[in-house]
This record gives sequence, structure tokens and C-alpha cells, in this order.
Amino acid sequence: MISTPSSPNSSGGINLIHAFAQLLRPTLGIFAALAGCATVYTLDAGTPLPKYLLTTGVLICITSAAFAINDYCDVEKDRINHPNRPLPSGHLSLMQAWWAAVVLFTCGLILAIPLGFYPFILVAVSTILLWNYSSLLNYSGIAGNLVVAAIVAALIFLGSLVVGRPFSMLYPVWFLFCYILAKEIIWDVHDANGDRALGVVTIANWWGVRAAFFIAWGLLGVLIGSIPVALLLLPMAHPLLFAVCSSLMVLSFGAALARYQQHLSLKAYGGLILWGRLGMLLGMLGLLATAPPL
Repeated sequence: MISTPSSPNSSGGINLIHAFAQLLRPTLGIFAALAGCATVYTLDAGTPLPKYLLTTGVLICITSAAFAINDYCDVEKDRINHPNRPLPSGHLSLMQAWWAAVVLFTCGLILAIPLGFYPFILVAVSTILLWNYSSLLNYSGIAGNLVVAAIVAALIFLGSLVVGRPFSMLYPVWFLFCYILAKEIIWDVHDANGDRALGVVTIANWWGVRAAFFIAWGLLGVLIGSIPVALLLLPMAHPLLFAVCSSLMVLSFGAALARYQQHLSLKAYGGLILWGRLGMLLGMLGLLATAPPL
């Protein structure tokens, strides 16, 4: 059972805002919104402004809610792996995190209604999976990796559903899924002690760290190999942009992965996170370039 930490250490307004910002990770929510809206614009530049605003609201709410409920459920593991986060450190209470998740998930679902039936269904399914993510993780950390990768890839799929072109971006959805899956497998290497203490089965603590790196490298290799195939087979608007940005996305993460595999230090792990996020920025630009010409 999850124990409730003592009341927050500081009730000051600025400290409370800072703690909620750490809990909700708004910058990542904004990035998710930009990715979704960029997909909408790429597929149909004439999309009305309200759809952009609704898509932005949905993705910010759902992304922030996911972080809140994940930290709520993982507080005991975070006491080992991430003791400075708002919940294990006591800067926020479990009840505050739980209500933040409930409110944000509810807002995301409400905002998804005007986007249409299929976008709403996607958001609803994502909400159910994210709310039950920790339960899935306790059953299988590998299943948790797959869920996270699928939901991140759904950023692009949601944009294609909003404009009514669901099959236009299947390759970038697959590409992003494999990239995020590789990242999630390696994140579990860093969190192996906490996962093992709570009985969470991951590739890193089940088959070993070497197997986790082997699978991650295999996924990156498949992605690199898919780039020339996509250039040959897919009718895309900006093939050169795709080739350059998607290659840099994979190679930059690969370089950081090699450094982390060699050192397994906190500094190398921080570099892995940084280059993974920078790679995502480049990669989104490249993956959107695979959209077929209008």
C-alpha cells in the first residue's frame, strides 16, 4: 500500500507553484501540443483555429495528468530512484496530485468531444491506459513500456484523426513508437533498483542490463534501416528534410546511448535524457515531412 507523506513542507505560493510545475511537467505538455498541432497543420493547413486550440488543450491536459497520476502511483519507487520529486520530498501531498490528475483528465476528455468521435475515443482509451499505467507496470514493466510508446506515438495519430486522414501518417507513428520504446527500455536501466525492490518486471532486471541495451540498439538499427526504404516507397512532401532530421534524431540518441552504456553514471544518464529530447524535436520535424503532398 502506498503510504501518504506528511503534509507539504512549504505552503508558500511560489513554492507550491514550483512543486506543481515539477509534478505536471508543463514544458513536455506544451511539446506534445506543438507536435499534435504541427501534424494537423501539415495534413491540412486550412484547419479552423478552434480545432488547433482544442487539440492544444487536450494534449496539455492529458500529458500533465499522466505525469501527476504516474508520480502518485510511483511515490514509493520514487523514494528510491527520485527522492527529490514533489511527492517523495513532501512538497505536495498525494491528495493534491490525485485531484490534479482527475481534473486534468476530465478537462482533456471534455475538450476532445468537439474534435469528433474518433479523436474522442483515442483520448478516452489513452486516459484509461494512463490512469491504470502503474497497475500495468506492476503486472509487467514491459507492458508499461509498450503503453508509453503507443501513447506518445498517438500524438501524431491524433492529429491525423482531427483532420480526417487517419492513414496518412502510419509510418511516422510506427517510427516514433520504436524510438520511444527504445528510450523506455533504457530508462528502466536507471530505475532498476527501485523496480526490483517493488517487484516490477522489466527487461533490465529480468534479462539483465546487457539485454536491455541490445534490444534498444536493435530498435535504433531498425529505424535507421527504415529511412532509405521509406524514401523509396512513400510519397512524401519533403524527403530531404525527413532523411536529415530523422537520421539526426536516431544518431544523436545513439551517441548518448553509447556514452551511457559505457559509464552508467548519473551525468551520462542526464545527457541521454537531454539528447533524447533534442532528438525528438528534430525527429518530429523530419517525421512530419513524410506527409504526402496535398
